[in-house]
Amino acid sequence: MKVIDVHCHLQHEKFTPNRDEVIAEAKKKMEFLIVAGANPQWNRGAISLSEKHKGFIYAVVGLQPVDAIKHSEKEFAEELEFIRKNAKKIVGVGEIGLDYHWVKDEKEREIQRQRFEKLLSLAEELKLPVVIHSWDAEAEAVEILSRYELKSVVMHCFSGSKEVMEKALAQGYYISFSTTIAFSKTAKKLARDCPLERILVETDAPYLDPAKGINMPWNTAIVIKKIADAKKSAEYEVLSKVVENAKKVFGIK
Repeated sequence: MKVIDVHCHLQHEKFTPNRDEVIAEAKKKMEFLIVAGANPQWNRGAISLSEKHKGFIYAVVGLQPVDAIKHSEKEFAEELEFIRKNAKKIVGVGEIGLDYHWVKDEKEREIQRQRFEKLLSLAEELKLPVVIHSWDAEAEAVEILSRYELKSVVMHCFSGSKEVMEKALAQGYYISFSTTIAFSKTAKKLARDCPLERILVETDAPYLDPAKGINMPWNTAIVIKKIADAKKSAEYEVLSKVVENAKKVFGIK
């Protein structure tokens, strides 16, 4: 059975020299992958790749919280309109959310919150899943999410507490584990305690490479192995459930 990746950034400039070769290799090792947007340029790149590789690459588009606050009100509104117009070409809105790791200024955090809510309203309107970035802001993100009627919620690259994970699970959300599980005891414990029917796997490639180089989408095989070890389960069991979960969340046939 081939692996999947629900969150990578193949439109990143680090893949520019050999993107076609990486995708060709991915097609040998993977059933499908999802390329996530984070800014206007990456959003267009994600859609472009999904159209070039239909049925293998899928796109989610959004404004990552650190990027979201860089735009004027007009630019932000224009990107929301771009997402609305391209809704049929995407399988989710993301990555969106809150980032209190890089953003310390309270005024900037307030702009993040306001723009996060506008993006959530858009996802609600479009009836699309959301992919949530919530670095050092997991509890607040989960609280804000609870106010919306969302199709599905994926907590991307989750690194919050067990308590916050349990709140997210109680609200029906999915927890996505990345390649950080290769070197994070916290991630291993969270994976152990998370029900298999709510787990997704990702690389966040080119970021988070366990070997400190450029991460590759098929490295979710590492994540599957670490989750299986943490749960004392068979890798095949974990992989088959994770693939089923991803298809359900993102409506992939």
